[in-house]
Amino acid sequence: MKCPVCNHENGDAHFCERCGSNLTQTTSSPTPVPNPESAASEPEYTRWSSTQATSSQASVPSNTPSVSIHKEQARESTGTNDQASAGDNSSNQWNNIVQNEKVQQAKEVSKQYLSYFLSVLARPYQTMKTVGDQHSLNGWLTMALIAILSSTYFLITFSRIGMDGLFISGFIRPLLFTVIILIASIALMYAILKIEKITFRPKTMVAQFGTLLVPAVVSLVLANLFIIISYSIAISLLAVSYIIIFVALNSVLFQYPLNRTKAAIDSMYSVLIANAVVFFILYRLLGEIVIGLIRLMLSPFGRL
Repeated sequence: MKCPVCNHENGDAHFCERCGSNLTQTTSSPTPVPNPESAASEPEYTRWSSTQATSSQASVPSNTPSVSIHKEQARESTGTNDQASAGDNSSNQWNNIVQNEKVQQAKEVSKQYLSYFLSVLARPYQTMKTVGDQHSLNGWLTMALIAILSSTYFLITFSRIGMDGLFISGFIRPLLFTVIILIASIALMYAILKIEKITFRPKTMVAQFGTLLVPAVVSLVLANLFIIISYSIAISLLAVSYIIIFVALNSVLFQYPLNRTKAAIDSMYSVLIANAVVFFILYRLLGEIVIGLIRLMLSPFGRL
């Protein structure tokens, strides 16, 4: 048997003849002798590995705040963009809703006014007694139509004549003058009722006045249509529309119980003064234009 320590061949002995080592432990694995170089190098590698791991772990927390800051900024910018886009979408949706509501309101007002117009046209005076504050908007719309249609009449007439400054003289001036006449009529009615110390509602008075002006709208529509056919019929219909303004003013005033108190002036004279003032304003503002149209009507060109 060879000695595992000194490699001496001993035969069947239990102990080595040279070094005396026990040969019966040969079956067991020999105890490995540590290599000094590997043992010396292993701690160095271990120390280097631990140092690298420590440095890498130390570097991670140092970089973490900057990375998190960038992430937060990215999230904030994304959130800001999302909020801006959401705000734009909501504002666009709100504008669309408002526009749709305005369109629907305009449609409802036009439908209501059309039914109101047709019912008033059959019985204007009877309807005037039943209107209230809720019909004041219809009254204002009727007066606006009178102003626009009268201006359209002058514009069409002057355009056929070939007059200079057509838009200003033929549309803007008659429009403003008609508006002044209608507002002056309302102001005079208000003043008379206040002088008479009568309890009334201004909105109801406007609604009553506008109700009685509905036939004037029809007269002006026909006047604009008859310009092409005959100037004489057209100017007559225009005159009828302004006469209706005087009739409406008197009808509104006399449907109130005037002269209930001992006023300084009788109601008849106060109403007469109101008519004279309206007529003077009408003459000063539109008199020259209407007289010019009457002269045109009497001329050979107007009789064509």
